[in-house]
Amino acid sequence: MAYKYEMKRFLKPNEANPGLWMTKRYVFALAAIAILAISAFGTVGLLIAQHKSTLSIINISGRQRMLSQRTALYVSQLTYTKDDIARQRYRQELTEATDLLEQAHLALTGHASTINMSIDMTPEARKRYYRGTHPINAQMNNYIKQLRTILDMPRQDIRADNPSVKYVLEVAPGQLVDSLDSMVRFYQEDGEKGFDFLNRLELVFLLTTLLILCMEAIFIFRPMVLHVTAQMDKIKAFSEDLEETVAQRTEQLQIATQAAIDANHAKSTFLAATGHDLKQPLEAIGMFSGMLEKRMPDEKSAAIMKDMHNAQRSMRSLLDSILALSKLEAGVIEPKPSPFHLQELFTPLTKEYRTLAQAKGLALRMVPSSIEINTDKLLLERILRNFLSNAVRYTTEGQILLGCRRRNRCISIEVWDTGRGFPEESIESIFTEFSQLDDPERDRSEGIGLGLAIAKRLAQLLNAEIKCRSKVGEGSAFSITIQTYT
Repeated sequence: MAYKYEMKRFLKPNEANPGLWMTKRYVFALAAIAILAISAFGTVGLLIAQHKSTLSIINISGRQRMLSQRTALYVSQLTYTKDDIARQRYRQELTEATDLLEQAHLALTGHASTINMSIDMTPEARKRYYRGTHPINAQMNNYIKQLRTILDMPRQDIRADNPSVKYVLEVAPGQLVDSLDSMVRFYQEDGEKGFDFLNRLELVFLLTTLLILCMEAIFIFRPMVLHVTAQMDKIKAFSEDLEETVAQRTEQLQIATQAAIDANHAKSTFLAATGHDLKQPLEAIGMFSGMLEKRMPDEKSAAIMKDMHNAQRSMRSLLDSILALSKLEAGVIEPKPSPFHLQELFTPLTKEYRTLAQAKGLALRMVPSSIEINTDKLLLERILRNFLSNAVRYTTEGQILLGCRRRNRCISIEVWDTGRGFPEESIESIFTEFSQLDDPERDRSEGIGLGLAIAKRLAQLLNAEIKCRSKVGEGSAFSITIQTYT
């Protein structure tokens, strides 16, 4: 029961932590493959080591067979050759061949040898080599002993009837070679059996690998794929719901935005249409206050009436600004471009604002220009009036400069002043509606922060660009850049 519970818990996806659940299964799958690979590698390594020893034994046994025949040949030549020089050469060659045969035998039996080979006989091989009716070890030791005896004999004693010579010539081609051949055949058969076992083992590992892969596919990867598919379906369903919700919210936002735009347009259209009616009562109040100001019996009453008249003028200026902004928003104002010389604007504006500047102790200079441009003269004049009005209003000492300069195919009309200036981070905000810089000395009756906003809207109608540069304590420079006519 506990085993079934653990298997069920292992296979069931962990909704709280799906990443850990999938990681465990990946680790389990990799561990299974790794264990199988290590087992296969270790088993094949052991088999290779075993058959490497077998190949060494076959190699040495084959060398023994070849050397036994060669030594028998040298003994035969040494026995029947009469030439002393040839006999000396055969004796030397027999000595070398006997040494090699002895080294091979020592290597095969596990004793010290100059042959660098690892020999590890199987129990069956040891039985064949050391036991039986005619053990190979005894035959090889006796054969080498007889060869050493022949090498130690004087030349005249090496004859065909000598027991040692007779033994070598009879044993080497017969019994010893047959025993070595049987040993080689045994190891060949053992190697073929090992190769067949290796093939069967390879098939077993292949089938085991396929079985493990199938089990991993069924019990590990299939649940993971199903889990991922289910999660993707959930994500897809959530995405579709989210897209539908976003589409609904977007539609609602568009409806609300359009309603706000329509309401604002209706407001602007209403103010633009009723502007004349709104201004008539103020005009009447201004006219009556002016008449009363002249008929006041004493100076105190006249001063009160004068303040009332100034308040009416300020109210009229504010209403003009609001109506102008409403006309711009309603699209009532349309530019009417025509060619004219800038000096036609500069001269009257300089005369008008020089008087206001001198009243504050300021100097206003104008740089004459012969440039001709093609734009709406009245709208440009209104923009420049705003620049000059602000310069006179916010400059307490120094001077004001009106001029222009060429910039590639454009003309930049600029108004410079030596006023207080303002921080660079405030430049963007001064062009927004109802924005005013914090200046404790400014006259709050002079406006509500619409002048530059209106100027920017007018510049957009003229396809022009308004720029501003200012530094606290040094002054400001406002400019409008438009295309030149010539």
